[in-house]
Amino acid sequence: MPWPLVLGLIPRKVWLWLIGFITALFLLQMVLYASALATLIGYQKSSESEDVQSVDVVNGTAQVSAAVERYRPLFEKYAAKYGVSDYVELLLAKTMQESGGKLDDVMQASESLGLPPNTIDDPERSIKVGVQYFADMLEKAGGDVKLALQAYNFGGGFIDYVKEHNHGEYSKGIAIEFSQMKYQELKHTGMYSCITPEAAALQACYGDIGYVEAVLSYLKGGVVEGDVRPSGDWVLPIAGALKQTSDYGMRKDPFNGTSTMHRGMDFACTNAVTPIQSVENGQVVRVSNGGTGYGNSVIIKHEDGLFSHYAHLYSVDVDQGEVVQKSEEIGTCGTTGNSTGPHLHFEVLTKNQYRTDVDPAPYLDL
Repeated sequence: MPWPLVLGLIPRKVWLWLIGFITALFLLQMVLYASALATLIGYQKSSESEDVQSVDVVNGTAQVSAAVERYRPLFEKYAAKYGVSDYVELLLAKTMQESGGKLDDVMQASESLGLPPNTIDDPERSIKVGVQYFADMLEKAGGDVKLALQAYNFGGGFIDYVKEHNHGEYSKGIAIEFSQMKYQELKHTGMYSCITPEAAALQACYGDIGYVEAVLSYLKGGVVEGDVRPSGDWVLPIAGALKQTSDYGMRKDPFNGTSTMHRGMDFACTNAVTPIQSVENGQVVRVSNGGTGYGNSVIIKHEDGLFSHYAHLYSVDVDQGEVVQKSEEIGTCGTTGNSTGPHLHFEVLTKNQYRTDVDPAPYLDL
């Protein structure tokens, strides 16, 4: 039977029902396809931006010292006031990176008010100002936690830069780019120096390009000041007569006169002559031949999870990866880097990164 005749035998109502049913199936298929595509795009975007919008990704339990933990009630108070209660652990971790709880301006919040560093001398005011500033940066960053963190270090102009040059998404690459640009603009002031080998190699010496990583490291466990106990059996980094010339802690910067954190202890020695020795058995994990404020320097990892750092050396006698013994010579006294004269700058670190320092005195029995 011819198809036109067959089709003519089907009632009109049935045709309309079939057409409606097929149309509905088509529309449903298109909706499901669009939903799947949106999910895929959203997943890819989230992966590319390292899930920066998710509080859960960055909010573990802060691993902080007792000096920071004691301020928890104040963080909870002001986080609630400024609408960032979900970020208390992150704020505690950030404070561990900023001061370790050792300074009155615990959140290093003075500069957010346009004041010189460490002007705020009341911990509660520092927390109030710092939490409010973080909340402002988080809102301006559209909830991008990592972008807000880096803006706390760089200033709010970083967010504007990221919106213009990277679609508003944080990445370490864009942080490096911004730091390089600002350093070229401001290095003539003498206020900025390359504090890490990475920053020196990239000439990204404005602010701290590793700030986000450093803050988040305190949410992932690991050794921090409150967990570390002196072993009591380290030797001194300089054998024989020892003359200490500077303590660990806040002091007047010898170059610009501002109050700044001195992250180690200094010992007098004779340039190119006095041997510098490893305080304990360990493995050399970093050798820097100039290029930073530390000049020629060596970092050694020890079995107890600590790192010893020897800076401003004249010469370095060890290689990265080399195993050294207690009292073994690793270099000679010098005055390389940002130094006013021959001396050893000695630090104790809880991680192999800048600003994880603790007071070396208990470990050297001084």
